[in-house]
Formats: sequence, C-alpha cells, structure tokens
Amino acid sequence: MMRMFRSDLAVVISSGPHPPLIVAECVSRTIRAEYWVGQNKEQRAKFFKEKREEKAQAKQNQAKQGQTSQ
Repeated sequence: MMRMFRSDLAVVISSGPHPPLIVAECVSRTIRAEYWVGQNKEQRAKFFKEKREEKAQAKQNQAKQGQTSQ
C-alpha cells in the first residue's frame, strides 16, 4: 500500500507504533506529512535567504570600509 506514496512521505506515513491499516488513514497522514515537509522547506529557504543577505551586506560593508581607508 505504501508504494502509492512518494518515498519520503511513505517513511513518515508508515512510522510510529501503529502503522495505518486503511487507505483513508494513509491519506490523512500524507496530508499532514506534506504540510510539515512544506513548512520545513519554507523555513530552510528563509534561513538560507537571510544568510545570503547577511553575507552580501557584510561584503558591502567591507567594500565601503576599504574605500574609506584609502
């Protein structure tokens, strides 16, 4: 039954002390898993975007300091 789901979701769906016994249970778990996977992706994207922006800002600050010290 787990073959109908993406492999990353199938692992989440079938984990736990009570694996799903009916398709409706699988679908319900899949919806929740997809939500949390999506949330995780959004958080990671936001984190890395902020890091890139910080790096760019630091680079600009270094360039400005280099120009003023010459």
